[in-house]
Amino acid sequence: MPTTLHVIDAFTDRPFGGNPAAVCLLDEPADETWMKLVAREMNLSETAFLHSIEGGFSLRWLTPSVEVKLCGHATLASAFVLWETGVLKPDEEARFHTQSGWLRCWRDGDGIAMDFPAKTCEPAPVPEGLAEALGCEVSACGLNGMDYLVEVADEITLRGLKPNFTALAALPVRGVIVTCRGDGKPYDFLSRFFAPAAGVNEDPVTGSAHCALGPYWQGVLGQSDFTAYQASERGGVVNLTVQGDRVILRGKAVMMSRVELMH
Repeated sequence: MPTTLHVIDAFTDRPFGGNPAAVCLLDEPADETWMKLVAREMNLSETAFLHSIEGGFSLRWLTPSVEVKLCGHATLASAFVLWETGVLKPDEEARFHTQSGWLRCWRDGDGIAMDFPAKTCEPAPVPEGLAEALGCEVSACGLNGMDYLVEVADEITLRGLKPNFTALAALPVRGVIVTCRGDGKPYDFLSRFFAPAAGVNEDPVTGSAHCALGPYWQGVLGQSDFTAYQASERGGVVNLTVQGDRVILRGKAVMMSRVELMH
């Protein structure tokens, strides 16, 4: 019997923007090898697999090459699919059990809000070869257990980056978040995210990266509410609020297609 996957553009209000994710609604846990093959077949930055459990849904995220512990855009896409397909009523909260604990999503106006763990970065020395791999000077560097977070001088520098992905993949982290200050008109900060070690050279819009970016810019700018832009080729807007050890991420989503797997 065919398995249906929904392909969603997340963190955008327009088709072909934001970050695409495939969402696979399952009746029961799936075979590990099959999930890896499906994620490789879809060849998106993440494919989400979820099935009903007591209290909500089990949710896992796989890139074409590895499973990840936290993913924002594919969580947003999963909640969107549950409401769009009628599995959840519009006023019901989506609750997901993941490797990062329970995550909650709810309708927020015409968008979706997500309650995620903050991933605070500790100051760290710039690792050998990182500045050279990015091709720019690094103003500040931190490490949060998953990723390096580095600040660069300005938006021109950020947008002009052409990293050496082979060199970045050699670092002992999931990826590298690069960020710069915005002017507040309308963006408080901008970012890009490179994760070649996880099989994604540049992720279009990364919710989990904003779990680190929010606390970082809270410390720099002295505010808790932000409008952020991830300056990939596709681009996407993330609104966020830092609340202690949690970050509330907000974004929109667009249904793009449904794919039927025959095997």
